[in-house]
Amino acid sequence: MSVVGHESVGEIERIESKVRRQSIFARRADFVELAKVKITRMVMITAYIGYGFANDAGVSVFAWWLELFAMLIGVALACMSASVLNQLWEMDTDALMDRTKNRPLPTKRITPKEALVFGLLLGVLGVGLLWYACNIISALLCLGTIISYVLIYTPLKRISPVALLVGAVPGAMPPVIGYAAGLSGHGMEVFTGSGFAAWSIFGIMFVWQVPHFLALAWMYRDDYAKANMPMLPVIDRDGSRTFMQILIGCLTLVPLGLLPTMIKISGMIYFFAALGCGLLFLWYGIKVVREPSYERARSLFLASLVYLPVVLLFMLIDKM
Repeated sequence: MSVVGHESVGEIERIESKVRRQSIFARRADFVELAKVKITRMVMITAYIGYGFANDAGVSVFAWWLELFAMLIGVALACMSASVLNQLWEMDTDALMDRTKNRPLPTKRITPKEALVFGLLLGVLGVGLLWYACNIISALLCLGTIISYVLIYTPLKRISPVALLVGAVPGAMPPVIGYAAGLSGHGMEVFTGSGFAAWSIFGIMFVWQVPHFLALAWMYRDDYAKANMPMLPVIDRDGSRTFMQILIGCLTLVPLGLLPTMIKISGMIYFFAALGCGLLFLWYGIKVVREPSYERARSLFLASLVYLPVVLLFMLIDKM
């Protein structure tokens, strides 16, 4: 009896240990999902490009790479902070939409208190790391990006479709933060003529977000309507204003995408790549204007996911 009892106790302990390990793994996966790690990767790439254009010749190669690593980690932490706090603010509307109802907060896999602490901790660590390892301007720009995204863009989404343009500002800031981080001193040169390289990338990313997010909002406009979110495709039921803004955004991207070559921060390899991508993206925009549908909007959205990484990739290739 005692032997069987000991074996039973041992088996129960092994099962409990396995359950605990699985629970810890599941919780870790929930926090990773909450932090939107996949989006963070693209943010890190754009910040890296901005940093590379800073060209601070006064530091050693080792110091350059060390500062780059710190900058990337700082920007990544800040980006995840904004994502977490944004979802905390929107957990009630997320619960109403099919696309977002299974996120960690609406499903209560993570509590609001845990999300608040997690989001604030990520933000403090990210901004603090930029301040300590890089300079004060990069840290302040990063802090401003988090604040504008969480405290201005997020609540504005419930009020006005103008939120898209407001949110595009923090969405386009990573290359500017990266550029400022790569400068010596306080980093104030990012606001001078020498910082135009970073601001040109900012411009491309700002305009790119218009067709990108309008296509997404058109695809899920019924979802947004259920959550009473006044996205443009929700209040513009026939799509005339939505698709006009998409077309304007796609048209603007064609010449704007060539700006880095015009200001001589990129060469002709980038020029032709950006021109080709811009014209192809415009073609998808024209198709959705001519034939508004979920399928056309999805094609445009997928094209936007290709446009930005390819353009940035050729910008990197041309700089090598």
